[in-house]
Amino acid sequence: INKLHDAVAITMGPNGQCVIIPSKKEYGKYIVTKDGVSVAEQIFFKNPIENIGAQLVKEAALKTADEAGDGTTTATVLATAFINNLKDFNSNDINKAFDEIIPKVIKQLKINSRELKHEDIKYVASISANNDLQIGELIQQAYNHSDIVKIEESSNTEDILDTLPGTSLPVSYFSKHFITNQSKGTCEFTNVNTLIIDGKLEKLENFRTILELTQQPNNSLLIIVEDIHEQALRKLETFVLSQTLPICVIKSPGFSKHRKDLLQDLCDFTESTLITDLTKIYNTDVLGKLQSCKISKNNSILVKDDNINTADKLEVLNELFKNTELTEYDKDLIKQRIEYLKGKISIIKVGGKSELEMKERFDRYDDAVKAVACALEEGIVEGGGKVLTQIMFNIANTEHSELEKQLLIALSKPHQTIIDNGSTFDYTKSMFEQNIIDPLKVTRCALENAVSVAKVILSTEAIVLNENEWRE
Repeated sequence: INKLHDAVAITMGPNGQCVIIPSKKEYGKYIVTKDGVSVAEQIFFKNPIENIGAQLVKEAALKTADEAGDGTTTATVLATAFINNLKDFNSNDINKAFDEIIPKVIKQLKINSRELKHEDIKYVASISANNDLQIGELIQQAYNHSDIVKIEESSNTEDILDTLPGTSLPVSYFSKHFITNQSKGTCEFTNVNTLIIDGKLEKLENFRTILELTQQPNNSLLIIVEDIHEQALRKLETFVLSQTLPICVIKSPGFSKHRKDLLQDLCDFTESTLITDLTKIYNTDVLGKLQSCKISKNNSILVKDDNINTADKLEVLNELFKNTELTEYDKDLIKQRIEYLKGKISIIKVGGKSELEMKERFDRYDDAVKAVACALEEGIVEGGGKVLTQIMFNIANTEHSELEKQLLIALSKPHQTIIDNGSTFDYTKSMFEQNIIDPLKVTRCALENAVSVAKVILSTEAIVLNENEWRE
């Protein structure tokens, strides 16, 4: 656990150092990164007992990345500090102390948080990107154009910001077998055909002509549907796994009447024909199109084709919004539909003078965008690990056992690690005044996941290994 910690912790803070790790894509090649989770993912030990410890702590880091997109190094540092500080205490007492103190810490985090101001986006992004203000400012520009920001690799030496017409839906794929990018857990297509269905897809035979088209070169198909019969889903999965059909099925957004309205809007957005009668046989004239799509397990980003015009539909919705007889709830739904249709997506294409430089910068951009999304969702707290250190002092003012004291001391470890890595702070001012800020969600998730894995490890007294696992 300490070996994993030492490799990951050196990346922490504005003066954090780089780590060289193997490339996921090309055997024998290496990349340079300051991204803690990328470092952790590549660490395995020959000794199986050491490896178990490392993999368990990695779970805390990876779960934090999954929930908040950032904070993996903080989770690793906190988990290691809890384990080292509490390893000599009784596991039942440890669990009681965690259950008593951590809810108080989270409550204090929320009390000390603030809403993220739009002009402060660059500071959250910069800090997440290892204090790179250039990255922060470009992400700020991206959010000036759109609330949806994507990061892509570029073959150029410089970073470029593009804005495209597009929208983001809070829906995902029906099956992980539709994933095309395994490392990111996404399904990504360009020049996409779209099939939009109001109802439950049960019989693929009615869409045979469409499926045959999709099997032709340079074609892909995105199906948006309320539900799909398990047998039909398994059949489509088989097509994908045999690489005969590039396809993805996602759930339609909204509910009840609002779902049908959104589906019709998506038809306008893609020039599709809404399928309502599932007893008929359909051919390719009902299909619409998208410039591209990116489906993750949390949302679906759709980029509109340049030749599609939604101005008329937007005009109708804007007039409808002015209706004084509508309830506030109905107005909110119409406003949401307008945002879907007129939405824009900012795309930052990350460049570099070499592939190594581009990959390293891409990781930092990716972390920074995810950190901003978290800050917009739950607010911000003082950065540099200071908020946890301050909470430690606040709670430590009351009487505590030695176990509880050691637990509280562990909270200051992220702040101390950043200082150990060469960073300095002006303690006469708040971190907010110095624009050193972290997303509340990132700090909260890192803390919760660190506690979870520490509980497991500190309550373990034996390891049983398969004979084949012992490789020393």
